Amino acid sequence: MNESDDIPKLLGYVSVKEAAEILNISEKMVYFYIENKRIHAVRASNILLISTDELEKFKQRSVGRPRTKTPGWRISTKDNQLFVLTISVKMWSGKHESLTKKLDEIRKNGTHYFLGTVARYIFHYHSSPDRVEIQLIWKTSIMPDETARQQALAAFQQELADVLDWQTAHYVDGMVLMHT
Repeated sequence: MNESDDIPKLLGYVSVKEAAEILNISEKMVYFYIENKRIHAVRASNILLISTDELEKFKQRSVGRPRTKTPGWRISTKDNQLFVLTISVKMWSGKHESLTKKLDEIRKNGTHYFLGTVARYIFHYHSSPDRVEIQLIWKTSIMPDETARQQALAAFQQELADVLDWQTAHYVDGMVLMHT
């Protein structure tokens, strides 16, 4: 018997696991929000159920306190420079939704962290809907060697091969001159 078979199906209500998927957060966070009365749940036997109306009303707050001052520009020291790799790649036609799902799976599964990166960005521009830009930023003091970076990139490319046309990819790398 499957664990989900034990959860009653009530019209207009979902389990904690389903709520986590809908909100794109962990089950642990759903329980946290329930405990802190940010999400109201009802108990059916030993199962917590959440109204779909409740989920539609739920607003996640930004983490941390709001900035009151914009950070100033910084220039890294010679032994702590930032190396950036930017990849511009064409998305296969009609694959935007598939790409979004794959990226969500990567996030949820905690894969493709690119060891040593201090920042990773994947952009989709409105002005170029068929292109994706990927930026990976490493501190040179903790950056793995070229072979390790290429292996990580190859695994990432393989994961996204059915949604991104890697044959069209354009790679640019360099050093960050100034940052916040």
